[in-house]
Amino acid sequence: MKMKLVKLLLTGSAVLFFSCNTGNDIALEKKLNEIGDTQKVLLKKIEDMDKSIQNLALASKNKPADNKKKKQPPKADPNKVYNVPVGDSFTKGPANAAVTIIEWSDFQWPHCARSVSLIDQILKKYPNDVRVVVKQFPLSFHKQARKASLYALAAERQGKYYEMSNKIFENYRNLKSNEDLPRQYAEELGLDMAKFDRDMQDPALGARIDREVSQMRESGIPRLSVPKFLINGKEPQGSRSLENYSSIIDAELKKK
Repeated sequence: MKMKLVKLLLTGSAVLFFSCNTGNDIALEKKLNEIGDTQKVLLKKIEDMDKSIQNLALASKNKPADNKKKKQPPKADPNKVYNVPVGDSFTKGPANAAVTIIEWSDFQWPHCARSVSLIDQILKKYPNDVRVVVKQFPLSFHKQARKASLYALAAERQGKYYEMSNKIFENYRNLKSNEDLPRQYAEELGLDMAKFDRDMQDPALGARIDREVSQMRESGIPRLSVPKFLINGKEPQGSRSLENYSSIIDAELKKK
C-alpha cells in the first residue's frame, strides 16, 4: 500500500509540474525530460523494493515451524544390567561380597573427589557385603589426570593404591601446577622409590588405563561421565548419597 502511494505521488508531481509550466521553450522541455527520466529510475527502484518485501513476506509465511526440541541426553535405564568385568582393576572389600559397586573416576574432577567419603561410608557400613571396584577414566581436558592415575597404579603394586588415591584427591587442585606431586606422596607412604619409578615407566599401566576407559565406552552405558557408578551392574538412580545408595544396596541384599 505504501509503495503504491509513493508511485502515485511521483506521477502526480510530474503532472502538476507540467500543468503549471505551459511554456514551449526548449529549456522547459529539457527539464521535463530530466524529471521523467528521474521518475522512471525511482519507480524502478520502488518496484524492486516492493518485490523484495513481497518475497520476504512469502518466505516467512512458508517457513516451516521449528518444532524440534533440543536433543536431550539419553536417560539411564534403571533395570538395565551392564556386564562390566572386574578384570585387574583395584578392589576393596571381600571378593565374595553380595554387592559389587564399580566406579569410574578422574583424579582432577571435583565430583570424583567428593565421592571418596561416600565410598568410605559405604564400606564402613557394609564391611562384609560390599566390594568396590575402582576403574580409571581420566578426562581428556584434565591434562594431569592420566599421570595421576599412573601414580596411583604404581602405588598399587606396593599395596598402597587406596592411600595414594586419597592423598591425590585431597590435593587434586594442586596437580595443575605440579603433576608430579604424587611422587612426594609415595615417599610419605614409605614406598620403595626405585621400584616406584620403574613401575611408572611400565607401559602395562597405561594399557590398563586405556582398557578401563574402553570398558565404559563399550559397555552400552548411555551417558559417559564421571564419577560413574554401577551397583550390581545397574546404574543407580537418584542422588549420590549414603541414604540413597544404602536403600539400593539393601534391596540387592534382600534378593540374595
